[in-house]
Amino acid sequence: MSGVQSRITMIWKILVLCVLCAFCNAAFSYLLNVLLKVPLFVDTIFTVAMCFTAGLLPGILTGVLSPLASFLRDSLFTGLPFDTRWSFFTICVLAEILLVCFFHSKIKSREEVFLRKPSLNSFTGIATHLLVLVALDCIVISVCGGVIDFILGKISAPMTYSFEDTFELGLLRNNVPALAAAILSRIPINIVDRFFAVFGGYGISLVFRKWLGFPGQAVSKF
Repeated sequence: MSGVQSRITMIWKILVLCVLCAFCNAAFSYLLNVLLKVPLFVDTIFTVAMCFTAGLLPGILTGVLSPLASFLRDSLFTGLPFDTRWSFFTICVLAEILLVCFFHSKIKSREEVFLRKPSLNSFTGIATHLLVLVALDCIVISVCGGVIDFILGKISAPMTYSFEDTFELGLLRNNVPALAAAILSRIPINIVDRFFAVFGGYGISLVFRKWLGFPGQAVSKF
């Protein structure tokens, strides 16, 4: 197979993965949030996986397709109402994608050591950096989500109940300003949620990269 044909095949495989990951985000979110009542957002694990696998553009495509997948899930299968205002939180996802892709570019040399010779010691080096990413991701997602929630609360009717509302109500009762409460109430959930998103996404990306034929590196420079 020529180099051009190989690249076209790779692009198609990545596009298929983007669509599949978008629907996996929607399905995983429904399983944990609706069926199991787990108080986590867990809707970007596969988006993070695509960032680690193929870079920026596939990550963005997966992030943009995920709300559409959720809308189709609710329209065709679950019958649950879909509040289109949740689409504004795609901004949070895009911020996370930029952060993950930037961070991944900074740990490539350490990652190559782990992928070339997997061991507990080499994984510890990766895990330490991923923990830093978890903390940064938690801050970014909490600030973006809190600001969006605050703005939407000012210009429209309240959103449907979400897990962080309990924390936010407690903060408001203690006279914490509304914007600060909207941000701070997300941190207890996001610190756990982003741990699963980052480590779970990284683990899934290793499987994706192996399937795509590039186990030791990101698949593309998109």
